[in-house]
Amino acid sequence: MNAKILDGLLIFTAGLTIALIVWKALALYVPLLWAKPKILSARATEAQMAEWVEDLEAGLPLLATLAGAAPFVGLAATVLHIMQALRLLGGAAMDASVVAGPIATALNSTLLGLASAVPAVIAYNLLSRRIQVLENRARRLLSQAGDAAPGTADTQRSPWQLPVRHAPTTGAGG
Repeated sequence: MNAKILDGLLIFTAGLTIALIVWKALALYVPLLWAKPKILSARATEAQMAEWVEDLEAGLPLLATLAGAAPFVGLAATVLHIMQALRLLGGAAMDASVVAGPIATALNSTLLGLASAVPAVIAYNLLSRRIQVLENRARRLLSQAGDAAPGTADTQRSPWQLPVRHAPTTGAGG
């Protein structure tokens, strides 16, 4: 395989990684700007909850795949560039300037592979945790709605909202 093809693949991988991170961050952290979030009602079923979580997880497997594959694509491009540098060195007298360009390109390929993978791993972990938090909030809301007296459940609460914390009351005189 040609090193230039792998370099192009690395650039595509970096662009796709950035696009996925922005898309998922907007969808999970700024849902009202991106799309109207699904509001789970007190009558939501377990199947609806599972479908909602699956919608939230869309794109994460691709992000994980990019995070795992990008360093290897970068390594493969690095190896091909170094092989090219060694071929050039074999045909010339021991001149370091002949191999400097291909070796620099090889190192750039390694760097681009890592520059794609590291943010993807960090984003994957942060986004997975965000989905877990949203799912936990939704399950608590559904549980509270199920425990509430009929007709009193808060059907308009959303897992996107932060939980309401009431200030502790203090007794008189003290």
